[in-house]
Amino acid sequence: MDQGLKKLDKPVVSVIVEGYNETRDLGKAINTLEALKEQDFPVDQVEVILMGSPTQVKAWKERYASGTPFWGLKAVEAEGLTYLQLKNRGAQFATAEILAFTDSDVYPHRSWLSSLVEGIHGGGDVSIGLSLFKSTGSWEWDRPTRLAAACITWGWIVGKEVDPSRQLPKPVGFMDHNFGLRAETFHQYQYNTQFGRLCGAPLLARSFLDGGAKLVLQPKQCVTHYFSWWYWLKCLHFRYGYEVYMLRRLDKKYPNQWIAGMKIFEPVMTMMWHMALDVPRWFRVSRLLGIHPLRRTLIFPVLLGVSCLARTSEMLGMYSTMMSPESMRKWADSV
Repeated sequence: MDQGLKKLDKPVVSVIVEGYNETRDLGKAINTLEALKEQDFPVDQVEVILMGSPTQVKAWKERYASGTPFWGLKAVEAEGLTYLQLKNRGAQFATAEILAFTDSDVYPHRSWLSSLVEGIHGGGDVSIGLSLFKSTGSWEWDRPTRLAAACITWGWIVGKEVDPSRQLPKPVGFMDHNFGLRAETFHQYQYNTQFGRLCGAPLLARSFLDGGAKLVLQPKQCVTHYFSWWYWLKCLHFRYGYEVYMLRRLDKKYPNQWIAGMKIFEPVMTMMWHMALDVPRWFRVSRLLGIHPLRRTLIFPVLLGVSCLARTSEMLGMYSTMMSPESMRKWADSV
C-alpha cells in the first residue's frame, strides 16, 4: 500500500477465508492470500478475515505480523466450528458492504475480485463465478481432463435461461468457495447449519431465489480449486450422492422430483440423468471460459468418460445412503 495515500474509512470488500480445508491438507490459506495480493482490484480496499483453529491463527499472525498490503487482516480463532459455521461467523467480523467467500484450498484468478465487485455494483445481490481444478504440481487449470472434471462438478450453477439485460446465462446456484454478495443480503439469510457442512449452498441459493435476490453470473470471477482424482471421486462425488438424495427430500423445488419416485432405481436414474445433463452443460461452460469451438468438440469424448466416473461414484454414494443413512451422514459431514 502506498503510505502516502489516506486509508479508506472502511474497505470496499471483505474476503472471508476459512481454514477448514487446510486442516485436511487440501491447500494452504497463505496461497489464497498470495493470489489475493495479485488481484487487479486495489488491495488497499480489501479486508481479509481468516477463520481457523488457535494453531492456525497463531501461524497466520506470526506470518503477517509485519503487515500486509490489504486494508486490514483479521485472524479469528473459531475452534470446533463446522465448515459453514466458519463462514457465518467470519461474516460477523467483516466491515465492508460487500462480502466475498472463498476457501483455503482455492486460488482466485487475477480478475476474481474486480469481477465480483462489478457484479454487485452492476445491480446484482449475489455475484457468482466459475470454478476450475488445478493440476497436481501447479495452479494450471486448462488440461482437458481438468476442464471436463470442473464442468461436471461445478458447472451445474450455469442455468439454461439467458438474462436478456446481460446476455449471459442466469445462475441457478453457487459454490461455497466462489461467491460474493451484499452484506445485508447475507445477514438476512445466512447458511443453514443444522445439517453440518452438507447441503449448504443449494439451500442458501434457494433462500436467495425465494426471497427475490438477483443472482448474476460473472464469467471472469474464476477460481482454481485443489484437485486429486481420489479426492474428486470419493470426497466430492461419492458425497454428492448423499447430498442429492437429501436435497430431493429437503427442497421441494429441487429439479426432477419425479426421480425420487423410482425407489430402488433412484440412484441409477440419477446417474443417467446427470450424465445427460453434462452434455449441454459442457458446451455452456466451455463457451463462457472462451474455449475454441474446435477444442470444445475434441474434449467432448473426454467429458463423457469423466462424466461416467463421477456419476457412477454418485450412484454408489446414493445407494450407501439408502442402506445406511446415519453412517453416510456422519462420513459426509467429516470430509
